[in-house]
Amino acid sequence: MTDPITNSLLAGVVTISADAIVCVDEAQNIIFFNEGAEKIFGYSAQEMVGQKLELLLPNRFRPTHAGQVHAFGESNTHARKMGERGQISGLRKNGEEFPAEAAISHVGENGSRVYSAVLRDVTERRKAHEAQSFLAVAGETLVSSVGADETLRNVARLSVPRLADACVIHSYHGETFKGVAVAHINPQRAMLIERARIEHPIDYTGDHPVARVIRSRAPLYLTDSSEETQALLSRSSDIFADRPSAAIILPLLARDQLLGVIGFYREKGSFDDTEVFLATEVARRAAIALDNARLHDQVRTGIRARDDMIGIVSHDLRNPVNAVKMLIGVMLSRERAEQLAPDMIEYATIIRQAAEQMDALIRDLLDVTRVEAGRLAVDPRPVNTEEMLSDALRTLAPVAQAKGLRLKLSAPDDLPLVKADIERIRQALSNLVGNAIKFSAPGGEIDVRAAVLNGDVVFSVGDKGRGMTPQELANAFDRFWQSSRTDRQGAGLGLAITKGIIEAHEGRIWATSTPNDGSTFFFTLPIAREQDA
Repeated sequence: MTDPITNSLLAGVVTISADAIVCVDEAQNIIFFNEGAEKIFGYSAQEMVGQKLELLLPNRFRPTHAGQVHAFGESNTHARKMGERGQISGLRKNGEEFPAEAAISHVGENGSRVYSAVLRDVTERRKAHEAQSFLAVAGETLVSSVGADETLRNVARLSVPRLADACVIHSYHGETFKGVAVAHINPQRAMLIERARIEHPIDYTGDHPVARVIRSRAPLYLTDSSEETQALLSRSSDIFADRPSAAIILPLLARDQLLGVIGFYREKGSFDDTEVFLATEVARRAAIALDNARLHDQVRTGIRARDDMIGIVSHDLRNPVNAVKMLIGVMLSRERAEQLAPDMIEYATIIRQAAEQMDALIRDLLDVTRVEAGRLAVDPRPVNTEEMLSDALRTLAPVAQAKGLRLKLSAPDDLPLVKADIERIRQALSNLVGNAIKFSAPGGEIDVRAAVLNGDVVFSVGDKGRGMTPQELANAFDRFWQSSRTDRQGAGLGLAITKGIIEAHEGRIWATSTPNDGSTFFFTLPIAREQDA
């Protein structure tokens, strides 16, 4: 049994506890209201002792509250959490609801029973959780946005109504107005604001709050009731029927460049510290996303311009190149060649070779453009694997022999059919074997193999040439890349195109290499199934 001193100490601890501790009698009249309860609810103990407990609850919970407490007192459970997952809603003296964790217990017998409720205000914790959730959603939304315009619209929509009653974003590039995105609790109002701001952009030299932020590149918080604040808010009277009651206007800065200005507006009330923090975070993330979106737009525009240029140039070059090839072919025909001097035949032959190289380069440029755009067309059909290899290598054998190389094919007789576009695979093999010929010393051997592995047919082209370093191997399939071992003939597109061809067939391509001991390039093609026929 505790002594009077201990009882006094315990009573003092309970009285000054930061948590609200409220005790009620059998009739649910408050008999104890500690200092924590006074701070949380806003009532004094003198005001609350003798009052009903339900006075501290929102109206919607009052009709059933007394019965629930009585049922708890009649049960065999002497202590438990209150509400769903231990959380309830409390009601302060000023009428504000707040979330709380609560537990209830009872002691004594029927007729003399005392109930005790311990309650903790978790408003700040819930705000922190909601802020984290909001920023997580904001991050996902901004990451998934493509293009500057879509990014601006998504940021504005994201902010209303969670963060503000209206959000207006002005997009700038230097001092040039690029557009506006608006979200509003009233969609019709949003359309009117957007149209008005597009037709009459804000003068950045004026005294509008947005203009001030453009010039200063500093945030502007209009959350007090001073005359200056009210005067500035009145300049945004088109946001609401009267004027905003509060605003947060922030610059969108990335890489020390002003990309725009974002404004968060409240029709009534103000912004608390958490909302100011969220607005600042949204602006920071929006600036990064907008900068990335603009860079993405620039890259897409550049690629489109490059592709258009390549298409136009290739088309315009092919006509004169084909004319040269045709005329040189006529000159070197048997009847005409007999009438030409030997040096003229030599010059004409060189011209034909140059024209063939130009034509091949034009084809490669068009192919690599299609590969990058994902538009490389292939028409895979069931193909006899051995016949496809033999036909492809038959045309390459004279090139190898001209350099004193032997082209060797090793493949089992029972290779299954593969799904392949014959012309495209012949082009891929030609690139791989051509590289092997280029980098092999006279008298060597180029080994072409095929075998079944894990449901695919694996092809390989190996040589015993100079090989590649690990760094060169890592860049081997990059377009326009040529290793230091090449004679710099061509544009460095062959392997990039080959990779695109194989991947368009749903295959894989890779290589192994050892300096001074040659390289081997591998690729796979899927085995044809019965339904593919």
